Amino acid sequence: MATYAAHETAVQLVFMALLFSWMYWKKEKWTFIVLTFLFVCGVYIVQDLRGNDIVDTSQPYSGELVFRTGTVIDGDSLRGFARLQDGTIVYARFRLTSNEQKLHMERLVSNSKFIVTGVFEEATPPSHRYSFNMTHYLRHNGAASMLRVESINGVTENKTWLNHLLKRRDIVKRHIRKYFPESLAAEAEALLIGERENMEPEDRRIHQTLGISHLFAISGLHVGIASGLLYVVLIRLHIRKESALVILLLVLPLYAVIAGGAPSVWRAVGMVVIVTSGKLMNIKFSLANIMLTSMLIFVLWDPYAMYKIGFQLSYGATFGIIYSLNMLRTIQSPIKAGFVITFISQVTLYPLLLFHFYELSLSAFVVNSLFVPLFTVVILPANFLLLCLTAVFLPAANFVFYFYEPLRQQVDVLMNGLASLPYQLWVPGKPGLGIFVLLMSSVYFFYCAVERKFRWRYLLILIVPALLFTLMPYMDPRLKVTFLDVGQGDSAVIELPYRQAVYLIDSGGLLRFDVEAFKEKKRPYEIGRQIVAPYLKGQGISSLDALILSHPDADHAEGAEEIFELFQVEELHLTPGSASNTLMRELAPFTAEAEVVFPAAGSNWHIGRTDFVYLSPNDTNYEGNNDSLVLLMKTENYRVLFTGDLEAEGEKDLLESFSGELAGLTVLKVGHHGSKTSSSEEFLSVLSPQLSIFSTGKDNRYGHPSPEVIERYNKLKLKTLNTADNGSIMLLYDKNGIQLETMR
Repeated sequence: MATYAAHETAVQLVFMALLFSWMYWKKEKWTFIVLTFLFVCGVYIVQDLRGNDIVDTSQPYSGELVFRTGTVIDGDSLRGFARLQDGTIVYARFRLTSNEQKLHMERLVSNSKFIVTGVFEEATPPSHRYSFNMTHYLRHNGAASMLRVESINGVTENKTWLNHLLKRRDIVKRHIRKYFPESLAAEAEALLIGERENMEPEDRRIHQTLGISHLFAISGLHVGIASGLLYVVLIRLHIRKESALVILLLVLPLYAVIAGGAPSVWRAVGMVVIVTSGKLMNIKFSLANIMLTSMLIFVLWDPYAMYKIGFQLSYGATFGIIYSLNMLRTIQSPIKAGFVITFISQVTLYPLLLFHFYELSLSAFVVNSLFVPLFTVVILPANFLLLCLTAVFLPAANFVFYFYEPLRQQVDVLMNGLASLPYQLWVPGKPGLGIFVLLMSSVYFFYCAVERKFRWRYLLILIVPALLFTLMPYMDPRLKVTFLDVGQGDSAVIELPYRQAVYLIDSGGLLRFDVEAFKEKKRPYEIGRQIVAPYLKGQGISSLDALILSHPDADHAEGAEEIFELFQVEELHLTPGSASNTLMRELAPFTAEAEVVFPAAGSNWHIGRTDFVYLSPNDTNYEGNNDSLVLLMKTENYRVLFTGDLEAEGEKDLLESFSGELAGLTVLKVGHHGSKTSSSEEFLSVLSPQLSIFSTGKDNRYGHPSPEVIERYNKLKLKTLNTADNGSIMLLYDKNGIQLETMR
C-alpha cells in the first residue's frame, strides 16, 4: 500500500491506518498515539506545500535560482531540481554551449546562486502507462513546473553549511577518481558516497538480474559498518565510551549528507542516532518504536520522501525484519539466519518491487546470502580502508590495491557467470490495485502463520497468489495490438489470445549523429531500453516469439540491441538482402541465440485462430523503403496491416497482387509515418481502413504526417490516430468486437 500512498492522499491515509492498526495490535499504544498526531500534521504540511506554488508559470521567469543536491551535468545538459527566489521548487534545465562552460558550471552548480531568465514548460506526457511519467515525478518532488533556463546573467556564492559538506563530497569524489584504479573507482564512489552515475549499464543490469543492486546504494549495511569502524577507532584512541557515542551523534548526520542523503541513508542514520541517544540517557527503546519514530520524523521533515522508492523499500525491509525478530531469535546458525533475513527482506518487498520494476530476481534469495557477507566482511571495509590509505600513505594503498584489484575482478567473473544463468528473472508485469492488495495480504498472512511455527505448506500462502498473477495473461482471450509511442519511429506489439505468442514489430530508435566530445552523454537515451522494454515488462512479457524488423532504418531497428540484451528472442525476421546493412551488422553479435529468418511475399504461419502472411517484398535485393516487410494479420474479419516504410510504388505492387484481401481493412499502420511519398489515394480508396495509425514524433523535423496525406484521409472520410497526439494506442479484439485504448 505504500506505493499507492505515493499517489493519492486518501490511499496514504488508508496505508497509515493499516500500519497504525498493526502497531495498536502489537500493544505499542504510546507510539500509536504520538505518531498518529505527527502523521496528521505531516498530511496537512504536504497539502500546505502543494498550495504554496505562487509563481506565475504563464509568464517568463527572471530572478534567482539555486540548484538542489542531485543536479546532474551530462553531456551538454544541466538538469535538476532548483529553488526559485520565492521558494517555489522547479525542475530546471540549461543547455551548455561549450566545454569551457561545462567545466565552469561543474565547479559552480553545487554552491552558487544564479540570476537567470527562462520560460516555464509543460512536462512531456508518458508514452504509455509503464514509461517514465514526468508529471508524477515533478509532483512527487514538490515541484511546480519545469523551467528551461535560457540565460545565466549573474552568479554569487551560496554559503551554507550544507554546501560546505557537499564540497567535501566533491573532494572525496575527485580523490577516488584520481587515486583508485579505473576498474574500482565507479564502485568505490557508489559504496562510499552514494554516487552511481559512473557505473556501467551492463554492471547495473547484472546487479539487477542477481537482485544485489541494494548493495551498491548506501544503506543500513554501510552506515552500520562506518559507525562500527569509527567507534572502534575512537575506543582504540582511548576516548571514553560516552564521548565516542557523542562523536557518533555529531558525525553520522554529516556522513548522511556526504553520502548523498538518500532515504535509506537517513533511515539508517536516524535509527542509529535514536539508539545511541538512548544509550547516553540510559533509555531503552524497542526497535519497532525506533523505526516508526524515524519514519514519521523523516516524513515531517521531508513530506515528499514517502514518494521515493528508496524510502518505501528501506523502511519496508526494516519493517519486515523487525517484526520477524521473534522467529529469528530461534535460529542458532548464522548462515541460516542470514538466509532467513534475506528471505524476509525479499518476500516483504516483492509486491513493491513488482509495482515499480515489473520483475523480480528469483536468484536474489540465494545470491544475497553469498554477496551480503562478502560485501560486509571484505568489499565494503576494503573500500573504507583504501580511501583512508590513499589519503594518508599512498604506497600502502598501492600495495593493498595490488592484491585487492585481482580479487575484485574474480568477484566480477563470478557475478557475470551467475547473471548468465537462464530463468533468473520473474516478469509477471505490473500489478493493478486489486492484485497488489492480494499480494500484500498474502505476505501479511504468511508472517502471521509462521510467527507461531514455520511449516513448509505455509509457503502456499505466498505461492498461490503469485502464480495466479503470473497466469492471468494466459487466461485473457483478447487479441492485443499496441502501437507504441516511440517518437519518430515505429514499434508495435502483438499479443495473441491466451498468450499463445508475442511478436514485436520494429523496435524504434534514434538517428545518431557525430557531436562534439563534451556533448556526448554518459547514458544516452535509448528507445529500446526506456520505452519498448518497460512496456513489455509491464505487460508481463519476458520473451518474444519473434522480433520483426521491417527494414534496417534507425527509427525502426536501432533499439533492437537493447531488446536482445533484455529479452529472450526466439526468431528474428529481417527483410531479404538487409543483412549486409551497417545497422544489421552491428546487431549481429546480439542475435546468436535467435533463429534469423528472411521471409518474402507468401511466407506465412498460423497460431490458433490467427493467420500471418507476408505480402512483400517479392525479391531478395534490398533497395530501400519499398522492400520493407509488409505483414498482414488476420483473425476472422479482423485484419491489421503493418507496412513498415512502404511508399507509393510498393503500395501499387500490393494492390496488383492482394487488392481483394486488403479491401475493407480493419486497421492500417500508415506507411512511412504519413510521408507524402506514401498513402496514395488509390491505395487508401481500395483498403478503406476503419482506422489508420500514424506513428510519428511530436513536432518532428520531417513534418510527418504530411498535410497532403492528412487531406487525402479527410477527403475519403477515414478515421486516423497519431501516436504523437494520442500516445501509445492499444486495440483489443475478442468476440464482442474491438476496444480502443489510448494513453492520452
